[in-house]
This record gives sequence, C-alpha cells and structure tokens, in this order.
Amino acid sequence: MAPLRVFIEGTPLFRQRTGVGQYTKNLLEALFRLDEENHYTIFSFAFLGKGTDVRPIPESPRLSYRFIRYMHLKMFNAVVRKVTSPPIDVMLGSKPDLFLFPNFVRYPLPMGSRAVAIIYDLSFVLHPEHVARRNREFLTRYVPLTIEKSEHIVTISENSKREIIEFYGTDPDKISIVSPAIDHSFFYPRPVNEVDAVAAKYKITKPYILYAGTLEPRKNIRSILDAYAKLPAEVRETHSLVLAGGKGWLDQDIKNRLDELQHMDIITTGYVPDEDLPALYSGATVFVYPSLYEGYGMPPLEAMACNTPVIVANNSSLPEVVGDAGVLVDAYDVDSLVMYLEKVLGDPALAAELRRRGLERARTSNWDESARRLLAVINKYGAPQ
Repeated sequence: MAPLRVFIEGTPLFRQRTGVGQYTKNLLEALFRLDEENHYTIFSFAFLGKGTDVRPIPESPRLSYRFIRYMHLKMFNAVVRKVTSPPIDVMLGSKPDLFLFPNFVRYPLPMGSRAVAIIYDLSFVLHPEHVARRNREFLTRYVPLTIEKSEHIVTISENSKREIIEFYGTDPDKISIVSPAIDHSFFYPRPVNEVDAVAAKYKITKPYILYAGTLEPRKNIRSILDAYAKLPAEVRETHSLVLAGGKGWLDQDIKNRLDELQHMDIITTGYVPDEDLPALYSGATVFVYPSLYEGYGMPPLEAMACNTPVIVANNSSLPEVVGDAGVLVDAYDVDSLVMYLEKVLGDPALAAELRRRGLERARTSNWDESARRLLAVINKYGAPQ
C-alpha cells in the first residue's frame, strides 16, 4: 500500500497545553516514532504568518506544517460558533487521504477526504453544570455532526465509548479506544533530595495529603476540604493538605470554604509547572482525587507511577484507570473519604501494598501502545476504499 497523506488539526498544540493538548502532543510524538511509512502534515492558523516559526513537534522528512495565513483563528472560531463551520480542506487547498481532528469537532470536507475525530468524553451533555456555556453550546451543536460525518471515532476510555454509544446510538464498531498514557522517563519515583527541594519551594514542612489538578467544582475540591476538616485533630496536626493547581471555572465556593478553613494547614500552590509534579507526587503520603466525572483522569495514574497510594471516586472512567491498585470511594460521601484517608494514613502495610500495586499498574501504561492503536485506525480508514 502506498504511504498515506494524513492532515492533523494542530490547534491544541499551539495553545497553552492542558489535557487535550498534552494528549495530542504525546500521542503524535509516539506515532511519528512508530510510523515509518505515512506522511503527516500538522495544520493550524497563523494570521499573516505570525507564529509560523513555532514547531511544537520538530519537522522531519515525514512531518511538515501547513498554516492558514489569511484568517485569524479567533475569526475562524467566531464564524464556526455563530454561523457555520467553513470547509477546512478548501481553506487548505488540499485533499489528503485522511484528516485527523483531535479536539471533538470534524470540520466539513467537501473535497471528499475521509476523517477520524477524537471525542474525549460527554461531560458537556452529562454534566453541563461543569462546562462553560459557550463551550457547552458549541460541543452540543457539533459533536453529533462529527460522529455522523466521520468515518471513525476515537475516544480515551471504555466509559467514554459506552456513553457515546448510549447517548448518540453510535455503532460500537465505529469507535476505537486510544487511552492516554504515562511518560515513564518523566513520571517515576523521585529521590528524597528532589522531593525536599520541591516541598521547600511550596513551603510544605510536614507529611501531606495531595490533590493535583485545576481547582474547580467538577474536581470535587469541596469534598476534599470537608474531609480534611473532619479528620481527627491528631491526623491534621501531622499532615498538611496540599492543593496543587491553578484556579478553575466557578471556583467561588472553593474560595469561600478555604476562607472558612484558613486556620488549618491547607496549602494552595497555584499553578504547578510540569517539572515539579513528579516530586510532589513522590513526596505525598496519599493522593486523593474524588472527581465527579473524568473522561480518563491522568493525575491518579501519574501519582501511582511515582509510588504514591491513591484514593479516587468510583465513577466515570476512574475505576478502569486505577483498577485494583487504588481505593475507590463514593464522590458524594465525605464520611467515606474521611474513613479511607484515615485507613491509608494509619496503616503502613496497606499504604505499602497500594504503592506496589500502583507501580505495577502504571507500568502497563505507555504511549507506544496507544500510538499503535491510533496507527491501526489511520491505516484502516485512510486506505483507499
């Protein structure tokens, strides 16, 4: 079979990278290492050529970049939101074998190229209260069209696949799972000197319970705060609570609760750069993540890779992420969270067993395997029909 020409929407790579951007970059880097046949073009917007010197992934003989220079990304987004989605292949002047859209939405392709789109989760319809209105309206409008018009859909967990099937009536054979993975050259147990240096940076002076992620309602920060406040005084005297992450959407209730608990040893770090996360994970006595909904939920997997016991909510994709290597709790049951925190903090044998299982579980996660799954989809749906 002749090499395929694959165009990839690169917008998530050029923004400050959050979950979608990190997933896209890590997955594509692994894909380009793996695939020695096909040619890839990453396309994005660069009005009047501004920003075309940026290459989030270095060019190679099989990877090039294409920029739409005559329209600003903000203008394109405004047209998409308020009118309709412009034909992206016409704008690029190309008809490749396959388009890969890694951010929920497939744009029109009147020139006839096939398309694969990645849909991470259905939080915008299943938990609309946790999604900004403009984004919710955009996804509610375009995701059903994306599912209908794309040759194939990729999602990131069994739970997300099940939700897409149930909510949109999608044929299960039209959906493949390509999960996020761990970069084991980055997330691994860090030595004491690294842990101590990062702890000092954030003024952490005692053993600590850790949460890492955005401080927003969907992450159930309020329950973490309430559980910490309910822990016995002797536990709170010996353990800080560290909330590592930047402020998120609709965080006023979290701020109010933090104000009420300002007499307790609660440390909010603000945004934590990536390079500090492995040491923060490695130094924690326990990592807690009782999120109300996750398309996948990488922080618990990262914590396990850093040899930290994890407690997560028993909803959405989190049980399949941690398997039997973590403690599962009802996200809405604060007393249960208190009980399991006390158990893990007070039982060294249990904590050691969770660490062992967590490391073992994390080792099964790698980007090369995820890239192999994506490449199989690309080769199947990009091939001439």
